[in-house]
Amino acid sequence: MMSAQVFSPTVLQIIVDDDALGTYEFGTGVAKHHFCRRCGIYPFHQTMRNPGQYRVNLTCIDNLDISQLNYTVFDGASL
Repeated sequence: MMSAQVFSPTVLQIIVDDDALGTYEFGTGVAKHHFCRRCGIYPFHQTMRNPGQYRVNLTCIDNLDISQLNYTVFDGASL
């Protein structure tokens, strides 16, 4: 399971080394799913339901203790 939060692009700063970030799209192409080309983890994506907004995998943020946040756990495997 993963915890995620939605952010606007104005408050999201993405720092990537070289070509480590990959992107894939499917269906309508509205959602942009980003992944690490080295380990495969999903750090964030541009949402289909709210274009222009990004859902971020909070476990990918350095020095963030998610147990201190109010968040909803999303279990995509059970959809």
